[in-house]
Amino acid sequence: MASDWQTVTQPAAVRVLLSARYQPVLRRLMLGEWAVADLARACGLPLNAAHHRVQTLVKQGLVAVTRTRPRRGRPVRLYRAAAEAFFVPYAATPAASPEALVAQREQDFTRRFDQALLALGQSLVRDEREIGVRLYREGHQVVQDLTPQAGHFDPAALLQPQQPAVALISEPLRLSREEAKTLQRELAELYGRYAGRPGPGSYLLRLHLMPAAGDPEDRSRL
Repeated sequence: MASDWQTVTQPAAVRVLLSARYQPVLRRLMLGEWAVADLARACGLPLNAAHHRVQTLVKQGLVAVTRTRPRRGRPVRLYRAAAEAFFVPYAATPAASPEALVAQREQDFTRRFDQALLALGQSLVRDEREIGVRLYREGHQVVQDLTPQAGHFDPAALLQPQQPAVALISEPLRLSREEAKTLQRELAELYGRYAGRPGPGSYLLRLHLMPAAGDPEDRSRL
């Protein structure tokens, strides 16, 4: 974890840092130096849009010019984030409650995830009207899911080599605390094996494991 932390409390800087519009640019600048033209290509932005976002980040003290690179005509400025890590105290955010702060953080990812899920579903069916919600009994529990067809649909079919690489698991589990801690460690180890790889494909991953609200077993151990 980075040791160079910068606390951000100025309202304008907080708005920019938390904005889904500026974060893709800031994230790349936290990983290294970039010229605006290269940054625009990497982020898929028009040059003028990338330049505006970089200058806004500079104005708010989140990004700085590190050096210039000589070239014929005007030298090229190289930019980098002003810190390896940023921290925004809850009191400095516009969120009205901790719950609202969590929702704000999840909003952009959820939007991207939903768009990707819809695109995936459309790729598996001939008519998008076939996509629907199923509610059915499976053993001693009732399951609700979103599938590309009614009736029987086995998610394991997506494991076939010709199918897209997708896994959708969002069901409650009944575990002891010891089993839950073991699963927590195994998920962390599995994620660590793939995190940071420079592969050509871009995938969305969400791993959530937590005691259900109001669970007396885990609340007593906090």
